[in-house]
Amino acid sequence: MDEFAKLDRESIGYDKSNSYAIIVGLTFMVIFRFIGYLATKAPKVSAMGKAGFCVVVLGDIGHSPRMLLHARSALNAGYKVDVIGYKGSRLPEDLESHPSIQYHYLTELPRVPEKLPRILYYLYAPIKAVVLAMQLFMVAMFQVAAPEVYVVQNPPSIPTLHVMQVVNWLKQRHLVIDWHNYGSSVVAHRLGQGSIFTKLVALYERFWGYKATIHISVSRTMARELLYKFEKRGKVATLYDRAPESFRQLDTDEIHAFMGELKLEKLIKEQTLNSTFLPTIGANQTLLTEKESASGPAVFRADRPILIVSSTSWTADEDFQLLLNAAQQYDEISKLENKSGKSTSGKVKADLYPKLLFVITGKGPLKQHYEEVMSKMALENVVFITTWLSPEDYPRLLGSADLGVSLHTSSSGVDLPMKVVDMFGCGLPVCAFKYPALSELVVAKSNGLVFENATELKTQFVTLFKGFPLASPEEQTQLQGMRHDIAKGFQATRWEDNWNTTLLPLLKNLDKTWADSQMYAENPVYTLNPRAASQPLELDQEVDEYLEDEVVAEE
Repeated sequence: MDEFAKLDRESIGYDKSNSYAIIVGLTFMVIFRFIGYLATKAPKVSAMGKAGFCVVVLGDIGHSPRMLLHARSALNAGYKVDVIGYKGSRLPEDLESHPSIQYHYLTELPRVPEKLPRILYYLYAPIKAVVLAMQLFMVAMFQVAAPEVYVVQNPPSIPTLHVMQVVNWLKQRHLVIDWHNYGSSVVAHRLGQGSIFTKLVALYERFWGYKATIHISVSRTMARELLYKFEKRGKVATLYDRAPESFRQLDTDEIHAFMGELKLEKLIKEQTLNSTFLPTIGANQTLLTEKESASGPAVFRADRPILIVSSTSWTADEDFQLLLNAAQQYDEISKLENKSGKSTSGKVKADLYPKLLFVITGKGPLKQHYEEVMSKMALENVVFITTWLSPEDYPRLLGSADLGVSLHTSSSGVDLPMKVVDMFGCGLPVCAFKYPALSELVVAKSNGLVFENATELKTQFVTLFKGFPLASPEEQTQLQGMRHDIAKGFQATRWEDNWNTTLLPLLKNLDKTWADSQMYAENPVYTLNPRAASQPLELDQEVDEYLEDEVVAEE
């Protein structure tokens, strides 16, 4: 009888393992069906007393200035704030000790070193993603009381997007995705556009980042892509980065006090072998300034170096070698011209080309590599030093500098460099690497200069600093003109004003914002069709009109 039963089962293709596969398949179908059901329901925000605002960044919280600005603005607007991320850099004092903010730290997993074979990255990445996903889900689901809104930074996309979508669906709250960049473009910068991993990240990002109550973009170029190329479902709002009020240009007395604390000359001695670079520093003197007496006013030294600041994340997204090449070219010109310009009568003449001191701030995987490269460069009139500053001292350094340099190339071409935002906040003109969206921030020959290679950057150094009046920098008309344009344009709106005007009205009435975004998704301002390619102007005008309407929720 058993043999007949066995033959009968085999005749219909029955196998015990098939039953398990069917059960597992049905289970996943039920789970995803349930998630899909939750995703279609309107979020519900109950009366919780003090409104909740949760910031999620899968990175060093202290090294995520834009997300910290979100947190500060939410606190000022009366929200109770939770922050999820890695513990690393020191937080600003006002946020670290604020009674209405709570931090939930995740355990950071190690990175795969850049020099190791790529196959290790492929093998390690899925394991890391699963572990981080479990951590993030547990913290967001069970340690954070249900806030009104989750504000999620992207990238990193994996596993942030799908974990926070699921948490948000289960808790039935509102999700805001702050698109700093695209995770797929960041991965492509390392692995190549044709990599299967890059394509999988792009597919993941499109699927799990498809829907949110609000999609925040950092540029209008990105907003157009979110609407037109990716067809994101939700309200798309452009929230430009702006520096807070603490970022400003320092006066000479403030620079003197700060240089006395920072002691850049000590860093120069520790990190370089160029003993002739430093001027003599006596009593009441710093590297840049001096006083006749301890109680007298500070003035700039006539033998000081030009102070140039560049902040970098030390990744392949920024070609730091370009800056080194430009500096070396400047050094060669300055040595030749300064030598030929010496007086034959024996009188000392001021150098036509001043010395340049580059202070490079930031942390990242390629820092050690470039520090080794810089230590081997035989430069006479140029010095590079690296440092890491506190959140309070970083704007003071920018406020003391003569020029800023941005090497940000943008893996996507649609984000904007935060370092330039910080520099403009301090009234500091910049030389910035040129890419498509940059013109939304840096207007060439107005508030800064743009370059595409080392020769162009070297030419800008020569143009700006040849015969520079070191004791009276305000007499350099081109730099002063840039500072004037920055003050008149960029500094007219600070972060708090921008946040309160653009984002807060949408947050105050999230249910209406969500409903409006769904109406837009069902009846979009424009549609993808073959005629769109032949009518780019009309399409852009319609998109611009939609993007201009940033306060619809308030009305």
